[in-house]
Amino acid sequence: MIMISRKLFATGVAVCLTLGLQGQKKEKLNLSLDAIWSGFFDEKKKQTHMMHTSNRFAFIQTRPEQNLEMIFSLDFETGRLIDTVFTNQVKQANDSLPITFTFFEDYEFSPDDSKILIKTQIEPLFSSSTKEFNYIWDIPNKVMKTVTAEGKQWYSSFSPDSKKLAYVREGNLYVKDLQTDAVQPITFDGALGQNLYGMADALYENNFGMMKAYQWSPDGQYIAFLRFNEAAVKSFPIAYYDRVYPDVSKLRYPKAGEMVPEVSVFIYNIKSKIMIPVDVGINTNQYITGIKWQPDGKALLVQRLNRAQTQLDVLLADTKNGHTSNLFSESKPDYVKVNPDNMYFLPSRNSFLWLSEDSGYNQIYEVNMANGQKRKVTKGDWDVFEIKAVNEGSGEIFYTGNESSPREKHLYKINIDGTKRKKLTDANGYHNVQLTSNNRYFIDEYSSLNTPSSLQMYNTEGYTINGRLLENKELKAKMSEYKIPNADFITFTTKRNDELRAWIIKPYDAPAKKMPLIIYVYGGQSRQEVIDQWDDKTTLTMRYLANQGYMVACVDPRGTPGRGEAFRKATYKKPGDVEMEDIITFKNHLINNYRIDTSNVAIMGWSYGGYLAALAATKYAGLFKASVAIAPVTNWRLYDNVYTERMLQAPGENADGYFAASPVNFVNNYQGGLLLLHGTADDNVHFQNSMELSKLLIQNRKQFDELFYPDYLHNISDNSPNSARIHLFTKINDFLKAQFSK
Repeated sequence: MIMISRKLFATGVAVCLTLGLQGQKKEKLNLSLDAIWSGFFDEKKKQTHMMHTSNRFAFIQTRPEQNLEMIFSLDFETGRLIDTVFTNQVKQANDSLPITFTFFEDYEFSPDDSKILIKTQIEPLFSSSTKEFNYIWDIPNKVMKTVTAEGKQWYSSFSPDSKKLAYVREGNLYVKDLQTDAVQPITFDGALGQNLYGMADALYENNFGMMKAYQWSPDGQYIAFLRFNEAAVKSFPIAYYDRVYPDVSKLRYPKAGEMVPEVSVFIYNIKSKIMIPVDVGINTNQYITGIKWQPDGKALLVQRLNRAQTQLDVLLADTKNGHTSNLFSESKPDYVKVNPDNMYFLPSRNSFLWLSEDSGYNQIYEVNMANGQKRKVTKGDWDVFEIKAVNEGSGEIFYTGNESSPREKHLYKINIDGTKRKKLTDANGYHNVQLTSNNRYFIDEYSSLNTPSSLQMYNTEGYTINGRLLENKELKAKMSEYKIPNADFITFTTKRNDELRAWIIKPYDAPAKKMPLIIYVYGGQSRQEVIDQWDDKTTLTMRYLANQGYMVACVDPRGTPGRGEAFRKATYKKPGDVEMEDIITFKNHLINNYRIDTSNVAIMGWSYGGYLAALAATKYAGLFKASVAIAPVTNWRLYDNVYTERMLQAPGENADGYFAASPVNFVNNYQGGLLLLHGTADDNVHFQNSMELSKLLIQNRKQFDELFYPDYLHNISDNSPNSARIHLFTKINDFLKAQFSK
């Protein structure tokens, strides 16, 4: 008989209990809309910016418990922190004690790195542009100055010599001398809705990617700028209901077939105060989509697009008299793709790099400045997104593109002669990069569909430098405690032999029974939805919906970008039908290959996706149990002219196409199951769209659900906690539960 001491026995029991507890799997928590939209799962961001005169970059570090916010600089070569270049506890040269400055949201270095533009109280101007209060921190002299106390500034930028600052305020363009503090007005009659100087309007921002519409000359002695005369553009009223008598704001908005703003180009001599108009032709019914100074400052290149968007001219303007000649033109039978900021000069070769779809895919070309002849640099059935930099000495071009996969973004380099193409980023997913001024190093912000972003330093041979700057470990730890199902990519081939890409999300605790299906879609020509990139709030919301017992799926149908010209333009003159054909094929593919409850299939989308959901409920009634249309276009005659005419031509040229593409014309088909959601102050897809569809459904005695968000814009969004989004998706979830239980 073996004797065991009490002490040893007690120890053994304790060990067994410990092992037993360790073996128990901790129950994961349920996802909630409140957590998603209140910032609990938000990524940490470093707000990085490159410095211009060294191999350094800067980033913001915040310590809220100390009321402290700092901008640190870090050296690529050593991987070490170098300096604190700014702190909100400002101690100026003659101060004995620091003064706590307001928290700031962003910043920008002057070209010589001697000054920092500090941006505070940032608020939206249009959909992407902002206005803010700006301050200048003089680093060597330790002096802080306001740019102006008269109001927020828009589109501020330093002159090339760092001695001046240009900015727009209330539609007028100004230049401030940072040595004397003297402010020089360049224009005087600017005002929103009338004349805009040095800034684009919402139409150009949304459709051409243009925001700041002025440029310093290389020597800083001139400013070239655009003037938007909006007098001929009709105003659209938007009511705000947060007062006893609602306020009505009138927004200049050219709808399909209506007059567009008249855009002029000017060159201003800052010293002599002389304004030179640039000859862009006598036809005002056109678009000016870009300006760029020649490196020697002797000429300004102007991009001019005709109203039909079938021809893009690049004009060469003499800076002395404004006379122009046509350097070259691009034309297409449907429409020309406009690339923002589309010129990268190579002075030693008397040429510039240019993005074009001439080959059917967005590729890099070299354009000869002497004769306008183009030579192709990159070749392939994939798209270049952006030219990032050029080393003329070594003959290397750095660019981003999707050669690896239409759902990915990587950094590449290639020789100017088209040889030695090399991918510099590795992991599958999305890589947003910033390069140093000498192109020796870059920062890579990387994420994938199921992985939050990380920040890593590399050299341009593709090798890492030290450890990661940011890994979002805290967020990943939080996520591991919750029931967060992965999204999985799938591809399938249609009967037309088109390969379509999609993702699917199954419930974390997948039920044994068949699942209802929700198809989430965007589908428009301006954005892919099926990309390998982390999108914390939107995709987490889709994962939350999946956990309610549904399969949630998303597809990029024909008509979306990233797959070349033919794929994107498949919807030309006939939008809606092409996308719906692919969405229905996708639905059938899922039904045939997964455990789907065929009687409970819904479609949901926002903006263009909302349009497709509204079309599914009307023209394609009966194919979906429910349709959730958020801020949809319901009548293409009501949307802006650039986007609509690019897709459908002018109303008088394609009346049948407008009719066939608009859900309002098919309300008689409607069989039920529509939830219509819209912000009443939507300045992009006007509330009028939902009002027209709602009115026609009522007149035809059709029952449907609708919910409108008073005074909310197109994105129906608040700050954190985002009460509007929590309310919106709670409503959608409740609606779908009710529909699927019928």
